[in-house]
Amino acid sequence: MNIRTKHTNNPLTFGLALAAGIGVILMILALAIGVIQGATADANALGLVVLGGLILLIVGVGGWVGVVQPYRNFDDINQPKDSGHHGHAAPSADAAHATEPEAEAHAVVVTAHAAPHH
Repeated sequence: MNIRTKHTNNPLTFGLALAAGIGVILMILALAIGVIQGATADANALGLVVLGGLILLIVGVGGWVGVVQPYRNFDDINQPKDSGHHGHAAPSADAAHATEPEAEAHAVVVTAHAAPHH
């Protein structure tokens, strides 16, 4: 299993994510400034900032989809992943200890206290 601890291994995808994030931040800040200033806000300047943020968001998300291509490695949760065991279950801990003399007594106690299945 490959576990990545450093998420900036690929600077291209990191840069695209950064561009998209900055675009969202610019749009939110422009809207917040417009709300705070009200009627005195410069609509042209705020509109350009929102447009710039939208362009950064589109470039970032579109570039990320083009580079990473997540649709090629789509994981369908309805299809079980092949674990390499080919239908054979791993031996349980109870089966490993079944040769011990007290294992039979333990198995009787466990099954006697088990709740009935409905």
